[in-house]
Amino acid sequence: MYSERRIPSKLQTLHRVLAGVVAALLTGAAVQAAAEVKKPSNYPTRPITVIVCYGKGGGSDQSVVALQPPAEKILPVKLNKINKPGGGGINCLPDFMQAPADGYTILEHIDTLPARYVEGRIDLHPIKDMESILVMNIAPNAIFVKADDERFLENGKPSWDKFVKWAKANPGVKIANVNIPMELVNGAMIEKFFGIKFTQVMFDKPAERYGAVIGGRLPALWEQPGDVMEHVRAGKLAPILTVWPERISVFPDTPALKQDYGIDWQPLVRWRGLFVKKGTPEPIVQYLEKVFKHAYESDHHQAFLKRKAMTIVSSYRDREGTDKLLQNDLDTYVEAFKSLGWDIRSELR
Repeated sequence: MYSERRIPSKLQTLHRVLAGVVAALLTGAAVQAAAEVKKPSNYPTRPITVIVCYGKGGGSDQSVVALQPPAEKILPVKLNKINKPGGGGINCLPDFMQAPADGYTILEHIDTLPARYVEGRIDLHPIKDMESILVMNIAPNAIFVKADDERFLENGKPSWDKFVKWAKANPGVKIANVNIPMELVNGAMIEKFFGIKFTQVMFDKPAERYGAVIGGRLPALWEQPGDVMEHVRAGKLAPILTVWPERISVFPDTPALKQDYGIDWQPLVRWRGLFVKKGTPEPIVQYLEKVFKHAYESDHHQAFLKRKAMTIVSSYRDREGTDKLLQNDLDTYVEAFKSLGWDIRSELR
């Protein structure tokens, strides 16, 4: 009886020691990072709000959650995450625009932002009306099906060619997504290349989007690999096409556009970034850029990127790099919308 009581006690002591070591290492790294980042006077003195424009559990939400611990250690204040989904990434913008330009309200947004401006649904210019902090995620896309959907199995494995054959026989095949321009433009190009037709079905909530395919209600899903990797590993979803020129390391057996079908085209990608309002004092913007760069480089965040397959392409962009990415997207969407015959804001026609 004596030895049986002692063993748990020793294990608990060991766990406490190890936890203390990990905490000390994290705190030490944060102290060093904080020492390297010059803090503006009187900022920050209270919690900072990060507005996430998509639902809990999705890629945007996960990307902010992964940055929170290392960033809070450096600041050191609380980062309060608020999810404001809806409207295809638009419902979050009024709260952001009504907040003061003081660095206490940060917007997390994605490639939807320049697209919504080009199509005229928002007047917020992604460069002229905002200050970039960083882009922390860049990811290509893929099309997934339920792993055991017999309609798309060839020799027991999910097949894009089998999917295309089925889609041609069933025009308007439904595909679950967020129904945003990046996906619509890429999807339109894939329709053109393969001679098929999608019906885009919008789900703001990630769990509903994934569940619609896993549960068999919809045949296909458009998503970034890292966002659904746990479902792929669990055998619930399977990739059938990588929307990228070459095959990617996480899905080496999944065909890609150029490598497998000779399609010479550079697809649009999913990116996620942080921004503050134009007019925010420059010292604060510079400080936030440095804080989140250190948070991005932290072991905690790098482990997240690897776990979520966010290392397929280089994911980090500084302020200048983010602005270049935004301008490239603006130009690309103008050209794509014109070629597809879609409406764009009058001054861009």
